[in-house]
Amino acid sequence: MAGCADSALPLVLAALPLELACASGGAPSPAPPTGASAAEWQALYQPRPAPLAGAPRIAIGELTLGEDKPWALTASVPAAIAIAELVGTELLRREDVQFVERRRFAEAAERERRGLPRGAGAPPVGTSPGTELILAGSQTPFLFGDSAQFNLRLVDPATSAVRAAWRMSVPRGGDPVALARRLTGSLVATLDSLATLPRWVDPVAAATPRAWSPSGVPLTAVDSYLRGVAAEDVYDWENARRAYQRAGELGGSTFFEPGVALARVARLHAGGTLGG
Repeated sequence: MAGCADSALPLVLAALPLELACASGGAPSPAPPTGASAAEWQALYQPRPAPLAGAPRIAIGELTLGEDKPWALTASVPAAIAIAELVGTELLRREDVQFVERRRFAEAAERERRGLPRGAGAPPVGTSPGTELILAGSQTPFLFGDSAQFNLRLVDPATSAVRAAWRMSVPRGGDPVALARRLTGSLVATLDSLATLPRWVDPVAAATPRAWSPSGVPLTAVDSYLRGVAAEDVYDWENARRAYQRAGELGGSTFFEPGVALARVARLHAGGTLGG
């Protein structure tokens, strides 16, 4: 009998880890998510909209926000860059404006000028088409009322001349997508008043409102979108793809910006350039 008990001891010991795991409610860790297949990336790929003849080349400069920012966002992207990225994505889909990427391109071009190697996964810098007008502006603080003013201007980078200057009112507590769309709407209206826009019919009616209108996009969707921005900034295509796709799921069909960003990421993933 003792021999039987001794021979069974290794089997009992071998079973202990599994029994302890089951008793403690543990479960095998899920496998880490795999990257998208080539077919999945291809499905995301869309060529960049070709600008119409005469479309002004617009870049986004410095946008300064007030300190009163009510958005409970956890993504590590400064609020001013968050708004600039949303505006840039909204311009990128247009055919009457040629959006010129400035933030990522300038940093990558400076590295190239200094002879530094590209970062891991970084796309080629490419050649920028050049900027005709730069949008810049600052927000006045919220004081005693429930609104603040944005002082906006379009600057000619070749001469530093201000081509247009205007003000736009925004309410306290306005969501970031609504703020970005209202900024874009005011920019398009100003360009239209300067007679610089070719004729184009926007298929997304709510993309460039001429008055304030809440977007209805939840902050969880915006947060995921900004996680995509942070991943794209370090050329982490997979995490950028996941974050933008999640933002689209959380935001619903009215949150069109993640889809535009996804197409951009797919183009860069396929070998596109920052300046293209």
